[in-house]
Amino acid sequence: MNSTIEQKPVVNIGKIVPVILILMIFSLVVDNSFKIISPDLVKYFGVSATTVSWQVTLAGLVIGIGAVVYSSLSDSISIRNLLAVGIILICAGSLLGYITHNNYWLIVFSRIIQAAGLGATETLYLVFIAKYANAQEQKKYMGFSTSSFQIATVVGTLTGGFVATHLQWQNLFLIPLLSLILLPFILKYLPKEESKKNNVDFIGLIIIAVVATSIMLYVSYFNWTLFILFIVTVIVFLLYISKNKHAFITIDFFKNKQFLFVLAVAFILNSIYAAYALNTFPFLLTTVYDIHLDTVSLMFIPACLVAAFVGAMSGKIGQYLTSKQAVYLAICLIIISLLLGGLFIEKSIAVFVISLILFSISFALLYAPLIDTSLRKVPTEKTGAALGFYNLCISIAMSTGFAYSAFLIDKKDLQFGFLSFVSNDATALNYSSILIIIAAIALVAIILFWFLVGRKLDKHTK
Repeated sequence: MNSTIEQKPVVNIGKIVPVILILMIFSLVVDNSFKIISPDLVKYFGVSATTVSWQVTLAGLVIGIGAVVYSSLSDSISIRNLLAVGIILICAGSLLGYITHNNYWLIVFSRIIQAAGLGATETLYLVFIAKYANAQEQKKYMGFSTSSFQIATVVGTLTGGFVATHLQWQNLFLIPLLSLILLPFILKYLPKEESKKNNVDFIGLIIIAVVATSIMLYVSYFNWTLFILFIVTVIVFLLYISKNKHAFITIDFFKNKQFLFVLAVAFILNSIYAAYALNTFPFLLTTVYDIHLDTVSLMFIPACLVAAFVGAMSGKIGQYLTSKQAVYLAICLIIISLLLGGLFIEKSIAVFVISLILFSISFALLYAPLIDTSLRKVPTEKTGAALGFYNLCISIAMSTGFAYSAFLIDKKDLQFGFLSFVSNDATALNYSSILIIIAAIALVAIILFWFLVGRKLDKHTK
């Protein structure tokens, strides 16, 4: 143990952290910018919202799986080399996308390559902090990561909205090439670590990729054959991790009921975030209010700033609310924000500014309590693996939410009769019905949390 400590390279944290942090923010900006342009892609390629959703859902899946792969590889390959590979993949995918932008499926392929590189940055930033920063520094730098997510959401949506409106959407593929500027600094300041042998569970990751793809295909087309494929691959995955001691996640995690139940609730809630904020919201405003994407992107600024403030105050909020109470409050706010948009869809664009602010606050409240609740019964030595799998599932959830909301958007005749008092316009009524469905999914989440987790937490506190 001592010899390992002695061999650890001396690094200048103050110089390295800003470089990796900037790269991480830049990567999040790139990914977010491609999420908001779906309405323009539907018009440009003349395809459905479901088809367009694949450039987001598959990229999100690759980023989630990439996070697990890169974190595993970081034990055997230097972070310096992995980040360099990530930048090369980001640029290769972006360049291919720009050149082939007239072919939608080549765009999807380009986004997958790009995402394979984007998946490196956030994970390797956290790995680097855990590896080289002391305990006090780690809290500070982890906080930077949380704030960066909100900053990247604002900048990414603004970038996507303004480029799509005032330039051409394909120019978004040129922006990631700027990451090459950071490559010399990464090669200069990051340490050259010794390579070690390490086995990455590629078979397990391939199986989980099939599981994720099958559920996304099912919620896109609601074909029962796809659902059967999903069930079969889940069974195969569970059998695989129960037999393989070196799998990236062990069967023990699925025996931990609290971890599993909280993960299921978190999956549903994060799918709702993608379904509303990232997909339905821009389609609704560009269709019902006939505004451009640059205006839509501006509406994310107050929402993300308020959410960032709430996130920064999460420590103080935790002094007054337990994790369970924070989850209940957050889900109630999610339902209220969705009902506000659904029931007052044609009143004013200000309704959606308020709706998005409430919605974003909810998720800022949710993040820490859900992780805290899920990890309570996880052994300390398995916390890293649990977080890795948790984040992978969240990436899959976001892709799934994007997929099922695209399916709902494509159903032009989705109009609930009991909402007739809301609007006489068929399009507005269609989007009002979509928001009510998403609110119903949030209601299912709060019921599940109470039934599977909340009641048991009550018993433990008595």
